[in-house]
Amino acid sequence: MSIIDIKKIEDNAKLECDICIIGSGMSGQIIASKIKNKKIIIIDSGESQFNEEIQNLNDIETTGLKFRENHINRIRQLGGSANLWANQLMFLEKEEIEKREWLSSDLSWIINYEDLKQNYLEIIKDIFNKSLYKFLDPMILDKNKYNSFVEEDFLKTKNISFKDHLWPSKMEKFNLSSNFTKELIKKSDIHFFKNCTATNFTINQNNQTIEKITVQSAGKKNLIKAKYFVLSCGGIENARILLNNQIKYKILENNNTGKYFMDHPRVNLGNFVSKKKFTLSALFGIKFQNLDFRKSISISKAFQKEKRILNSHAYLDPIFDNNDDLFYKNFLKESKKIIKLKGIPNIRFNEINVKKILQQIYFKMPPQVSNSSLNNLIRLWLNKKDNYLSFSKIDINYQGEQIPNIDSKIYLGNKSDKFNQKKVIVNWKLSKIDYETQYQFINILKNISNSHSYLSFNENTDKEITDASHHSGTTRMSLSKSDGVVDNNCKFHGIYNLYISGSSTFRSIGSANPGLTNMAMSNRLGKYLNNL
Repeated sequence: MSIIDIKKIEDNAKLECDICIIGSGMSGQIIASKIKNKKIIIIDSGESQFNEEIQNLNDIETTGLKFRENHINRIRQLGGSANLWANQLMFLEKEEIEKREWLSSDLSWIINYEDLKQNYLEIIKDIFNKSLYKFLDPMILDKNKYNSFVEEDFLKTKNISFKDHLWPSKMEKFNLSSNFTKELIKKSDIHFFKNCTATNFTINQNNQTIEKITVQSAGKKNLIKAKYFVLSCGGIENARILLNNQIKYKILENNNTGKYFMDHPRVNLGNFVSKKKFTLSALFGIKFQNLDFRKSISISKAFQKEKRILNSHAYLDPIFDNNDDLFYKNFLKESKKIIKLKGIPNIRFNEINVKKILQQIYFKMPPQVSNSSLNNLIRLWLNKKDNYLSFSKIDINYQGEQIPNIDSKIYLGNKSDKFNQKKVIVNWKLSKIDYETQYQFINILKNISNSHSYLSFNENTDKEITDASHHSGTTRMSLSKSDGVVDNNCKFHGIYNLYISGSSTFRSIGSANPGLTNMAMSNRLGKYLNNL
């Protein structure tokens, strides 16, 4: 894959390829990796490295719920928003893509779960290290080995179950530091054009095909002609490009484009205080040399059905004393001086509590900067018999599934960007059932507290919902145009050579982080395009 700056291409140049992929994130790269013997052009507004100025193209306005804006949650660069993610891997559960009549007849995907599962396994094999297979095989790694009294007691409480979460130690950001991208660059039939913003389609409405697209950069306009086009720009931008182009072309009009916008509502529900001393458990996180593993608490399937609610889960996050927190933050700040060779650290070594510092490094260091070798050593130490943890209080941080909601949407505003493309307004809305699920989760937490005398639950009385930056649903998959935007192969209804990839095609979002499902669906689309 050669990397070409579109600014260096002469104005009005015409480029040709078999497949043009708009967006260079994980989805676009995975699709390209599956296609053989075809010339591929991948374009992106961004560059190989982060450029602050380009991110202005992400400007949005928001109404409805509070929503993180601009490149805080999405980014224009080689690798796209994968540059921001922590590589948390979760499978959607079978029930989450099938009919749940107690909720709605509108949730089920139009592919079967075995198809999705096969693509999960293929993408793990292609991208991540072999240690993940050990995790997937219960004969090799007994996950229950890392249960403590907390898990055992919680399971005695009716209506509780657990979810599994994985973080591979090798962070795949799909940028120039990623092994996957480095291998893709070596392929001679893939070309990446940076500083290259897709704007206008040229559509033959009689043949129902896109003939070419206009790309712009620094006052220049160029054309890309292809047999097939793939929109791979994320849950907001995929819909934005379609909405801007349907102003000119009636064939692109679809009442569902931009609708059913979903994200994962996150909120702190409160905290538990324990009279018993905690020991290391999977609920707090188990960190190995090659992967991190963690459990969260969830609502059982039977209780979801009984109460007619959605799926959800919550992390139990350690709360250290304020003084410990302040000392830890100062310790990290001063330690960076050594790492960056920028002076002598001002650390009060006589005040260091080694046990607490090591625990905070283990539990609080984000995966993006965490050291797997150090974490593995700390885990071995923490796992020793009667090695009790330094905290007695744990936060309950909730992430809920959002039900598809036609009033939750993105739509064009009146403002335009520098390429004369309308900017979008995001109107993120939740439904009654989203709040009811949260309410029922709190009732379960209260029941846990009532069932175990050593635990007391303190509900958060000032709950503030935030988004998880998991933008989904705006070009959702469906059997027909009346109910969605793309078919079961992610082809746009009504256009023969336009495909859409990424979480914008999700029909439901589940409660799992969408990264792995995004990759699996991209893997599936890449194989399909390879056979055309």
